[in-house]
Amino acid sequence: MIRRPRGFTLVEVLVAMVLLSLLMLALTGALRAMGQTEERVEQRVAAADDYRAAVNLLNDVLGQVSARRFPSQQAGTPPQMPFFQATPDALAWVGVMPARYGLGGRHYLRLAVEPGEGGSGQLVLRYAPWTGAPGFSAWPQAQAQVLAAPVQALSLRYQEPASGGWGPVWPPPGLPVNALPPSLLPSAVALQVDGAAPAWPPLVVAVRATRISDPSSRSGASFGGGRADD
Repeated sequence: MIRRPRGFTLVEVLVAMVLLSLLMLALTGALRAMGQTEERVEQRVAAADDYRAAVNLLNDVLGQVSARRFPSQQAGTPPQMPFFQATPDALAWVGVMPARYGLGGRHYLRLAVEPGEGGSGQLVLRYAPWTGAPGFSAWPQAQAQVLAAPVQALSLRYQEPASGGWGPVWPPPGLPVNALPPSLLPSAVALQVDGAAPAWPPLVVAVRATRISDPSSRSGASFGGGRADD
């Protein structure tokens, strides 16, 4: 008598289908987890690149600050001061934009937190070509570079070169005029960016006057018989 091969029972088929479904579910979950991990890594790498680019830009524009002086309207300051409006949460100055950013030359610059999308704040560097005027106020019309978003607040402090002390404004209230440095500029700016995602560590950026505008560098070049003092 010839025996015919016995087929799978319905229970065996159902068990196999359940096991296959569980295997596919586990494989799908693993692939999804791998994709999410890769996405998070890419986001962190992009955020780190954005942070480095922002820090490099700040180092560049604060490393070439114009110390050219204009008549001062602020009480307790020298008769003439550079355009360097330093408050606890914003900073405006005249500096040199590096050519590699597609601009180059002197610009009015302003660093502050501005409203962003969805009501969140964003750290913005605004800049406009320098016209020779002693001040600038049309910041909404200036070009903008977003350095970080979202952020909650920006806290700034300024270092007094002689004592090394820090204060929330520049020049420090009560500091004698003859105690100010020759450039009338702080030696550094400390930035604390609150609420940034990812978080920014505290940052200290050196402030350097352009050599030809720094009164302490009186061997500056002259062009066409005139002194380049700006």
